Amino acid sequence: MIYQDSLTRAVVLISAVTIPGIATAETTTLSFDIASQPLSSALIRFSAISGLQVLYEGRLADQIQAPALKGSFSAEQALRQLLQGSGLSFRFSNASTVTLDKTPAAPTPQSNGTATMPAVTVTGQGVYDTASPYNKDYALPNATTGTKTDTLQFDTPVSVQVIPKAVIEDQQAIGLENVLKNVSGVAKNWGFGADANENIYLRGFANGINSVGNIYRDGVLTPNMPISLANAERVEVLKGPAAMLYGRAQPGGLVNVVTKRPRGDAYYSLQQQFGSYDTYRTLLDATNKITEDGALAYRVNYEHLDSNSFRTNIYNQRDFLAPSLTWHITDKTQLDLDFIYQDSRSIADSGIPYDQQLSGAIPGKIPLSFNGNEPTDYGNKRSYQQGITLTHAFTDDWKVRAKFSALVQDSAAAQTPSNETTNGSGDIARGFLKNATDFDNKYGTIDITGRFATGPIQHNVLLGADYYNSTDKHFSSPYRTSVPTINVFDPQYGFTGFLNDPLRLGNIEHNEWYGIYLQDQLAWNDTWHLLLGGRFDNATYRNSFGDKTDDDYFSPRIGLMYHPLDWLGVYVNFVKGFNAFNSGTALNGSSYDPEQSREMEFGMKGNWWSGKLQANLAFFELTKKNVKSPLPAPFSDYFVTIGAQRSRGIEFDLQGQLTDAWNVIATYTYIGAVVTKGLTGDFTGVGGTGDRLENIPRNTASLWSTYDFSHLGAEGLSAGAGVYLVDSREGNVNNSYEIPGYTRVDSMLRYRRKVGPSNVTFQFNVENLLDKEYIASANGYSQFIHQAMPGAPRTFLGSVKVEF
Repeated sequence: MIYQDSLTRAVVLISAVTIPGIATAETTTLSFDIASQPLSSALIRFSAISGLQVLYEGRLADQIQAPALKGSFSAEQALRQLLQGSGLSFRFSNASTVTLDKTPAAPTPQSNGTATMPAVTVTGQGVYDTASPYNKDYALPNATTGTKTDTLQFDTPVSVQVIPKAVIEDQQAIGLENVLKNVSGVAKNWGFGADANENIYLRGFANGINSVGNIYRDGVLTPNMPISLANAERVEVLKGPAAMLYGRAQPGGLVNVVTKRPRGDAYYSLQQQFGSYDTYRTLLDATNKITEDGALAYRVNYEHLDSNSFRTNIYNQRDFLAPSLTWHITDKTQLDLDFIYQDSRSIADSGIPYDQQLSGAIPGKIPLSFNGNEPTDYGNKRSYQQGITLTHAFTDDWKVRAKFSALVQDSAAAQTPSNETTNGSGDIARGFLKNATDFDNKYGTIDITGRFATGPIQHNVLLGADYYNSTDKHFSSPYRTSVPTINVFDPQYGFTGFLNDPLRLGNIEHNEWYGIYLQDQLAWNDTWHLLLGGRFDNATYRNSFGDKTDDDYFSPRIGLMYHPLDWLGVYVNFVKGFNAFNSGTALNGSSYDPEQSREMEFGMKGNWWSGKLQANLAFFELTKKNVKSPLPAPFSDYFVTIGAQRSRGIEFDLQGQLTDAWNVIATYTYIGAVVTKGLTGDFTGVGGTGDRLENIPRNTASLWSTYDFSHLGAEGLSAGAGVYLVDSREGNVNNSYEIPGYTRVDSMLRYRRKVGPSNVTFQFNVENLLDKEYIASANGYSQFIHQAMPGAPRTFLGSVKVEF
């Protein structure tokens, strides 16, 4: 919620099943059990039960005590009782939105018990809702990723952290990695510099399936695709196995980018960013209604990025275009159309052989700018993604949503990796490889959601099914080893001997799965919340080498939340997950079982000042089994799935407003991630029993805070600062060397002012203010891979933004 001047409108809650144009507030009877409490908090509970969105101005409801409400009422009857004696009245702005007023206002007329008025769109500068372009909230009450329903986080017995666009804008985040630094349990994975696959660790485990980063956009899997934040409304991170709702996924968690949607009120913005290493980024955001009644609306987001790097010969360029349409076909039916075009150009960065510097194999300190790749290397990726979503409401309690998405992508790369051994003079052996891929996938899902009561127990049920199909064609040239060495202290570039090598089709991979799932969120007495769910999956994989898998799995989830106090929730959950497939050859010729995981989690959630400050404390134990490992020589062409890993930890998150002017987001994580069952030998791929997992620090912490000085007389001026602490980490699965920890400081200064009908914002961010030298991550695969990625030195980023 927003608490600012008298023009500010606060969204108390976006309902769990908001359906534009559907309401039977007078006729449907619901069961309410709301204790006497501040009206702002009572309205949150009212919205969660009724499914109605409530809007009011500023602090209108903060100082009013609502009476207790218990019994069966229609939504309108319940709201009248909550407002009794408050001096406030309400009116329906549209069929699913209620607006509170200081002066009496008659309810909008209804027909046949159902609101049939045309939608009324609230517009104007300073008018906020949770999806408003002007919303500056650091804490949002609801999330969709954890349950696939729009649910109060405070009532959900799972860990979900939401990073809203206010944080993204304050930190001027360009990539997803810059956003996820604000999330507990996240660690940096190896990404060859450009983070093309958005590789991260969550709760100790890599987020990708078989080395391909898996990020979701609006609940749709978008593998192997660089993520632009140009159209990001917020980023939601579900902690722990997500297989019950999303199918095959790694056990640490899931990242879902929620995109900006078309709006019926006009908004236009143009932003130009510029900074260190010739960084230029242009952003455009435009949305408005197309038809006079607002039934048809559009939105267009555009990004152009052109940036070099402190690393020699490294660049990152991107063009991104995302138009979308929303059509309210009737009061009960909505159609959403989305399209994304993205063209990315970058170079795979091999990093530096930091471990060889530590061992003394390379005399002296390697310059952090050293790069063994040739300037003629390239990595280009072009993608087209289309999506269509149809939502229909049968009643105000039951609706169906069907979504289909198709992604087509082609890529081409040439790289001269420098990950080989070195001599005493600092000369590193290199190789050369060209490759290309043609990738396409199709994803479809259909969900039916409904609300009903059995006695005093409220149910919010979800029945769904999804289908995924992808084909990935790999083309490559022979791997060349006769490449000139390069010296880390005096690199000489210019080798192009194999750039014209022809490509040949090498492998075709097919992935396919379907799943069906059922979930029920039960609530009673406004105190207990029970989450029950289960999913059945069938997943197949095959490739040109004859590898095949056909896996069936049932993924259950159960969670319980108890609110002993209005501001406190205590929860526990248990979940099992269906993870990566295991392809390859066994000695006995059999196929492999897939990776599987399970997690037990206990936690507490805090919610203060009507939800404007939130906290989450979680204790978890997460295990993964059937981890594939190559056998030692002489059987190194064969694999076994004996590997097992465990991650135990503590996570703490705090985010929101400490005062009207003071925002904060803070995290702390402790993780003990180890191999519980491994192999011994020169190379095992998974490490030995007792080894720590690579790249996972035991301790991480972050604190980012901003302050608005407007109320002190400096109208429009705000500033922010952050500190990020990362403990030491193992550099590879063999634990043969350690990456030191580091502390980094960031800062921000911003000035906003109104110029005619527009708002103009000038902003300046500094990342790594103290110019700390550090290693961000390492390849981690084994002790014969010598690749580590230095962190960026002090980096400046300025911005001018015009909104109207």
